[in-house]
Amino acid sequence: MKTIQYMGSKGNLLRFIEESVDDFLDKMNDNECKVFFDAFCGSGRVAYHFKDKYKIYSNDKQYFSKVITDAYLCNIYDSKFYQPYIDALNDINIDDYEKWIKEKKIDGWFVDNYSTGYNDGVSVGQDGNPKIWLTNNAKKIEMVRYAIENLYQSNQINYIQYCVLLLSLILSTNKISNVVGHQNGYLKKWCQNALKDFTIENPKINSKQLFEHVNLVGDIYDNIKDIKCDIAYFDPPYGTNNKNLVVATRYSSFYHLWNTLIVNNRPILFGKAGKPIATKGYTEPLEKNIKKYVIPKFIRLIEEVNAKYVSFSYSNKSLLTVHDFRKIYELAGCDMNTFKLYISKHKSNNQDKLARKEGRYIERNNDNDVLIEYLFIAKKKAKHQRITKENEKKDEEDINEVNDWLEISPDDYSLPNEDWIINK
Repeated sequence: MKTIQYMGSKGNLLRFIEESVDDFLDKMNDNECKVFFDAFCGSGRVAYHFKDKYKIYSNDKQYFSKVITDAYLCNIYDSKFYQPYIDALNDINIDDYEKWIKEKKIDGWFVDNYSTGYNDGVSVGQDGNPKIWLTNNAKKIEMVRYAIENLYQSNQINYIQYCVLLLSLILSTNKISNVVGHQNGYLKKWCQNALKDFTIENPKINSKQLFEHVNLVGDIYDNIKDIKCDIAYFDPPYGTNNKNLVVATRYSSFYHLWNTLIVNNRPILFGKAGKPIATKGYTEPLEKNIKKYVIPKFIRLIEEVNAKYVSFSYSNKSLLTVHDFRKIYELAGCDMNTFKLYISKHKSNNQDKLARKEGRYIERNNDNDVLIEYLFIAKKKAKHQRITKENEKKDEEDINEVNDWLEISPDDYSLPNEDWIINK
């Protein structure tokens, strides 16, 4: 599966996740699970990995994520079907750019805000900010984006075909972008990839789907009530070890340009990276690096998901501890006799390494400084309803309850020696 670089990507952990889930279901003597819910699907790797094993429901707040998962999980057309469209998009001539401007097919917005010339190898534009694309590449990107939209709006292609072509645009744009992965900032000098000419490539995705998968976009707490599944998989923001940092990773900020390119809107921008103003200021509770805000939200995820089993991916270098998670599952009303933690040592991906290099993480010196991936999983009780007031007061009640527990619970990041921990 070709997809974008993504903070916290599970690309190297897919076998571990699958083997852990399979082992847990074997221990539960359950071979009847048919539906898998990937609630924070990001770049789509986990959903794609399980797409031939389960019917997939996926969700993410980012629009580009839905496009990626719809293209990979719902496409039924052979790659040869797309080649004429790919060829036509590549035949677009940037010499026609000014003509397209005059005809009001395009407005030059991407070119004006995100590109500049070669400038002797320096990517800094006239506004003093580094840019992500060379001007000629930005022109082609903008023209291709218009052409794809025109195909869809004129009913020459259907929605899934539209998503596949947009996926092609994302993957091809990613190859010539002047970044090291995320879009929180751009390199001040052109990298070698950014100097290449922009061309659209056929993603050559699978056309055979064994299930009718469903991919949603939106706030997880809005969409979770609409999903009924056997296995719920949560891969939320992990937070960081830096206790001086109250905000972890704002994903809408880190990958803002993919959303803008897919939605094709013209937001008001701010900052050196040209981020949409909507990404400024507000931080969702799940992206805060403060336990008293994150823990109640995790409890609510477990309580509100209509699932037989609930699993979380996490890491020993992140905000919460193993003890925190055990308490979360307990407060959320899970069957603690089934609670398991699967662990696997692994290497950081490039996005996480960059985060540490930039000072957003200060790693704990625990477990010989080894990075360990966690997969928590347990069965939900058949009937569990906590006594709460109306929904708008629920989070406040959870925060108070969690605060009482945090006052007596030390920040113990060690890995306990318990029989519910399974080393994979």
